Amino acid sequence: MRALLAIVLIADSAAVLAANTFGGDFAHTVARILFVVLCLLGMKTSTLREMLLFLASLMLAAILWQDPEDHAALFIAMDLAAYFAAFIALLTALKLAAENSQSVLAVGRYLTRQPTGRRFVATATGGHILGVFLNFAAVSLMAPLIQSTTRRSDGSIDHDLERRQMSALLRGFAWILLWAPTTLGQAVLLTLFTDIDHIKIICVGIATSMLMMGIGLAYDRFEWRNSTPPGTEDAPPAWPGTALVRLGCVCATLIGATAVLQITMGFSTALSLMFVAPLVTFIWFTWQKPKGLPLSNQMTLFWQALKTDAAGLTRSAIALGLSGFIGRAVAEVLPLAQMSQHIDLGAIPGWLFLAILPILITLGGQIALSPIILVVFIGQVVQTFPALPADPTHIVFALSAGWAISMFASPNATATLLIAAASKIPPTTLTWRWNLRYGAICYAVLVGIFALLEAA
Repeated sequence: MRALLAIVLIADSAAVLAANTFGGDFAHTVARILFVVLCLLGMKTSTLREMLLFLASLMLAAILWQDPEDHAALFIAMDLAAYFAAFIALLTALKLAAENSQSVLAVGRYLTRQPTGRRFVATATGGHILGVFLNFAAVSLMAPLIQSTTRRSDGSIDHDLERRQMSALLRGFAWILLWAPTTLGQAVLLTLFTDIDHIKIICVGIATSMLMMGIGLAYDRFEWRNSTPPGTEDAPPAWPGTALVRLGCVCATLIGATAVLQITMGFSTALSLMFVAPLVTFIWFTWQKPKGLPLSNQMTLFWQALKTDAAGLTRSAIALGLSGFIGRAVAEVLPLAQMSQHIDLGAIPGWLFLAILPILITLGGQIALSPIILVVFIGQVVQTFPALPADPTHIVFALSAGWAISMFASPNATATLLIAAASKIPPTTLTWRWNLRYGAICYAVLVGIFALLEAA
């Protein structure tokens, strides 16, 4: 079964790349069929979340299929689902190499074993930077490392340190959604909104990410202002210079090759990454193996690693692909064009409209609605408005911000579920108990940023 899942993942990703590069009905049809096959096969290893998403998708597909005029909308929704599934599978596959990399392990240990005064900054910044090119694999990697540093010599766990470190990881990782082109959030939003200022998104996103991580540090210091620091600490770890250089090479290769494809072929950032990521993954994986090992043996080892992770990659692909399908299908099922004619947004200030978007996404996360469902749905709704109530670039930024807040304020967010699975800490503890107040502070700051952007 694992081998079959791996084969279908590869085939579906190849079909999606072909469809988005060369076009043609045949490639799109093959990608749709393979995504459906992936869902059917993946149900045997899926959780309740994927099963419920699959049932909801089947009901929406049945509704759209009843009217021949809606068949085109159904196929577009399936294309979107296959695209999202391939994107997250190809980029998450980077963890096949990252999990076996001594450089990643050395950097992770260095970040999580910093002295008290630098620990939050190191963990949050490390989670943010590693998340840019390892995506969700970054939290899966760092969560166990954090727990290893919170274990005392007598075997007991320093729960206060564990809380601070896990919160730092979440608060750092979540904000990559504001700007990093390697995230699914940016891939989704740039698919929905094409007429935006990409440079502005990156610049405002990076600046806001730094501000929010600074607020996270200040809140951490305030929250633990009365705590007593440990009497003794381990010596600071040695600077992992060689490991950082190697990771820098991987990151530079990923970014550089993506930029080359964008410039020479005219591909989007997301599509370029989908071509580059598998090649970087394989080269990085084989780079860590003994020198002189025949290519056939390296291919065998890579195939074994891919089979081992096939079930997890499939669950991610199914969950995010179906979420995208549901968001697009619901927008097609509801009479949005008629509804938008009765909605007058002319009297609503642009900043207020932007401020509503993160609330909708975060509240949806509390009832197990994936952010991607709401982002895709809201994106489709906004497209039906005769006139946009705010700048499209600012709408993308607001949707990204809502997705980021849901990462540490919603117990159903992907990053939260991954950390919970790795650390055995309940998702509600990671979010509601530890980070909900931080999320409220961030939201208040974001409202001010929305007002400044719209005023400018």
